[in-house]
Amino acid sequence: MEDYILSLPLLATPAPVSSPASALTSTATSATTQGDNENGFFSSSSGIVSRLFLVIFIGTISMWANYEASKGFKVTIINNAKHSPAGRRFHLFYASNDEGTRIIQNTSALVENILYPDSSKTKKPVHHVILQLASKNLTTKVIVEKSKSKEFVYVISLCPSILEEINFKYAVASAIQRGMARIWLWDGESKAPPWLIDGMEEYIWMKAGFGGNNDTETTEVHQGLKAFGPEQLCFVLSQVCSNSNSNYNLSSGDGNSAKSGGLCREDKDPKIVAQTLGYLEQKNRGYFQGLNQILRDPWDKQPCHG
Repeated sequence: MEDYILSLPLLATPAPVSSPASALTSTATSATTQGDNENGFFSSSSGIVSRLFLVIFIGTISMWANYEASKGFKVTIINNAKHSPAGRRFHLFYASNDEGTRIIQNTSALVENILYPDSSKTKKPVHHVILQLASKNLTTKVIVEKSKSKEFVYVISLCPSILEEINFKYAVASAIQRGMARIWLWDGESKAPPWLIDGMEEYIWMKAGFGGNNDTETTEVHQGLKAFGPEQLCFVLSQVCSNSNSNYNLSSGDGNSAKSGGLCREDKDPKIVAQTLGYLEQKNRGYFQGLNQILRDPWDKQPCHG
């Protein structure tokens, strides 16, 4: 008996039929995923840019803070002659572009380096310097005054006539250099003789390179001064008060052998005083800084003030 087997053909697995609804869902899902990727990209880029701007902002603030701190004191520029030719020139060259501030800072740094080269020297407090162009001509090119209302605030007043000079830039820088020297010098609580302070100012001014040849010092250099006290002060004054700046009686290296029989009363040419101080400074480095330091104390308490 024969078996008859009916072979049924294998049915292929039917392909899934996508409905319109499922197709829309798939498309929407794909679009959403792509949109999320794009949003993530832009969000990430935006975050990087934001952080970059934050770093730049913090860096700028830090640089500004360091710049302000380096100045050491506040600087204000005032133009009291705005409508005059001198006032317009002052505004153009010194007020509108901060050049006046830069000159104040540069001249101040030079004076500080001469008077206070290290932390062992007590520095005169200066919190605020006001540079102003006077509304009318003054008796001198520059006048320095203490503020009457605030402590450690100083006003440098420039005479408008210096803005009319041919080389007015040199004249202004020269005047401001004198002003900053006067500000940083101790002055025996404003009681030291004017000729002495004028001479010390002249010395700094000439050391800064103004006034032609710098002849405040010789080329010979000697050992530094270990200490500056009353003996040295009397010695300096005796030398400055001599009639000639070319005949010095430096019988000892520290000046202790010289005595002053009393302070000279007549005014002295600031250049003569400056040259004398320069000579003494070369004989013993530190004389000028020591003289400035001893003038922290009231002048009437000095042993040879009168």
